[in-house]
Amino acid sequence: MINLGVVGLGRWGQRHVESAIASGRFRVARAAVRRPDRVAEFASKRSIIVSDNLEDLLADPNIEAISLATPNSLHAQQILRVAASQKHVLTEKPFTVTKRDAENAVDACVRAGVVVAVGHDNRFYPAILTLKELIGSGALGGIFHVESNISHKGARQAGMSSLASSKTWRHDPREAPVGPMNHLGVHRIDSYVQLFGKIDHVYAQASSGASNRTVADSVALLVRFGTGMTGYIGTSQATMLNSRMQVFGSDGWAEATGPHEFEQYVHSSLNRVSVHRGDSTIETIDFDAMDSVKANFEAFADAIEGKAPYPVPPDELIHVVAIMEAVGTSIETGRAVKVL
Repeated sequence: MINLGVVGLGRWGQRHVESAIASGRFRVARAAVRRPDRVAEFASKRSIIVSDNLEDLLADPNIEAISLATPNSLHAQQILRVAASQKHVLTEKPFTVTKRDAENAVDACVRAGVVVAVGHDNRFYPAILTLKELIGSGALGGIFHVESNISHKGARQAGMSSLASSKTWRHDPREAPVGPMNHLGVHRIDSYVQLFGKIDHVYAQASSGASNRTVADSVALLVRFGTGMTGYIGTSQATMLNSRMQVFGSDGWAEATGPHEFEQYVHSSLNRVSVHRGDSTIETIDFDAMDSVKANFEAFADAIEGKAPYPVPPDELIHVVAIMEAVGTSIETGRAVKVL
């Protein structure tokens, strides 16, 4: 059993706790939050010691790993501090805001000999793994294009006030410089890298017309992969729930779709795959709900215990951040941008 400390016990930090415990691989021993009084009941029920600063967790020799469910702008420095304390670290997405910070954070973890992981839990979806198998087997022929959308107004607007965060980081340019790409579209970007390899160029347009906020509420992104194939991602935090991804090949297409109910979406944003291989029939596969955050913690534990490499390689972890940074540059300049 790995002793885990969790930093941040908001809605998603509590999800970290529950999923880590459910994995059967971690004992959540400590947590750090700004206001311990606000989470006293939650922590007490799970025998978690709570303090108001990260240093208490880092100084505890019994804590072997840390998970960060903290504001995006804090990730880079917090990862460096965790690595310096010789503890393994899992950070919520986006890993960092800039590529330079991602490189420095990964380098610090490599030099410290600790596992570095990220909350790209969509990688564990059965729907995504099915798409990967279809692509790799050649069942769809040569793959030349992919498109997807991931949008919603958030838990509060969807009628789930008990799950809604009181924070407005999604509308804060320091925390979400590319609007819904930071908390929604990044999932699709990572899935694209997982399925098709590295992205070469991006061209993005943003709009805040639906909310009149300073941060975009909708982003349309065109991408070109290193292989030459093309792709599109649409994402918005100004409309109702929508989640889909469609892969086009010379011999057919496959489409992954998600639930229409927000209660199901929070467990898995893609739960069905339909395949059209060029004849008149479409095969559809439905998947049961799963805890993808739990699966990510299981992979984190396997890497800590030396059973298997963590499934998001460091170069891909950095590359996703580089893509996000390039999206921001493209929005600012109105031009296509090479991903460096």
